[in-house]
Amino acid sequence: MQFLTLISVLVAIVGVAFTVTGIRRLIQRKFLKAAGLELSGLFFLLLSSSTFLLASNLYTYQRLVYEQVVAEITFQQLSKQRYRATINALDSNFQQSVELNGDEWQLDAQVLTWQGVANLLGLDSNYRLHRISGRYVDITEEQLQPRSVYSLVKPLAYIEDDKFDLWQFAHEHQAWLDWVDAVYGSAVFLPMTDGAKYKVAISRTGLIARPGNNEAREAVSHWIGL
Repeated sequence: MQFLTLISVLVAIVGVAFTVTGIRRLIQRKFLKAAGLELSGLFFLLLSSSTFLLASNLYTYQRLVYEQVVAEITFQQLSKQRYRATINALDSNFQQSVELNGDEWQLDAQVLTWQGVANLLGLDSNYRLHRISGRYVDITEEQLQPRSVYSLVKPLAYIEDDKFDLWQFAHEHQAWLDWVDAVYGSAVFLPMTDGAKYKVAISRTGLIARPGNNEAREAVSHWIGL
């Protein structure tokens, strides 16, 4: 992502240079040359802004090269089918506590994979933890009982328009963004129980969750009927 940021800065410098030169030509009453330079400067500044927006959005993702443990989730039971889940990212200082309804937890992630020219430029696959939600084992309860779902995406402070999302943008415009493969999502779910801790890893094949203590191991054993 530093590569894209550097490119955006260099393009911005070119844009400013064209703009300043255009102003000088305007002062010299060379209107035709001034108009051409100003249009060129505007083009490069718009290109720089687009590149910076792309780089900024990618900073909300993390590099995905091999399997790595990315988060720990711990649970405290508050009442029947209600738990407090605390999500700790292991590759950043991100932490979030939420209250989930149900018997199981589910974690979703978005993955960006690159193709063609983007691979040649050295862009690695990236992931972003997307949301966490509660699930019920019984389908009828899933349909009738209160649902709980929370976003894990934190927009960067210097991006005012947090409605822009690179993953969604690439997904909607994939017909002409063939250098981005943005259709890869992954999710994992396991049972909730009081005191349980799970470790969540991610690889190129998706999310993997493993018990992190005895409470979680016992819950998983009971869950799968062992």
